[in-house]
Amino acid sequence: MAMAMAKVVKVAKVVKAAKGRQPAAEATESSSREQIIQAAAELFMEFGYSATSIDAVAERLGATKGRIYHHYRSKADLFFDVQAAAMSRLNEEIEPIARRTDGPVERLSAMALRHTQILLTELPMQKVAVQGLERHLLASAGVKQLRSIVKMRDDYEKLFVEVIDEGVRSGVFIDLPPGLLAKPFFGALNWATVWYSQRRLQSPEAIDEIARTLAGFAMRGLRN
Repeated sequence: MAMAMAKVVKVAKVVKAAKGRQPAAEATESSSREQIIQAAAELFMEFGYSATSIDAVAERLGATKGRIYHHYRSKADLFFDVQAAAMSRLNEEIEPIARRTDGPVERLSAMALRHTQILLTELPMQKVAVQGLERHLLASAGVKQLRSIVKMRDDYEKLFVEVIDEGVRSGVFIDLPPGLLAKPFFGALNWATVWYSQRRLQSPEAIDEIARTLAGFAMRGLRN
């Protein structure tokens, strides 16, 4: 488990914007890995885990298989990194909002909106993470890797559960177990990965309006 979580930390560093000055070789390495993760996410979203191959990822990048294998030993390892990168992206955006000192309604509304905005604007990676395409196929790649992804998801959901719990205790949300309330709340937001399709000419404002509508709908389901 420790090794798997260390890998998650490594992926988070890759997908996060570089801070300070990086050596040229390190920057190139990070950029190459990010490009591979993005291409793989697009293919996993379009064709699923089984129908996606290392060859296909290399072709999407216009690269050789050697470039992929320089970073990843297998397709399952690459799939794992797509999931880890997506969860790291959500967590780094949402956790600061969850830790703010304003009320639970304000915080949860902001968390829901930012969560949905990321889903809609970074659809390939987030759709793979949300839907967990054929996760059972990864058992052969290592149970520890799969458990670490589950832990990342649980920790992320806990951020929302804690704010919902505060709202329940203060009387602004309906009086039901916070963990139970979080399930349909996430369902309303994450269902966008099923029906939403990115459009080439869709404006950022239109996407943001969809995100605000979904977040508002989810919030109304909790209000007392």
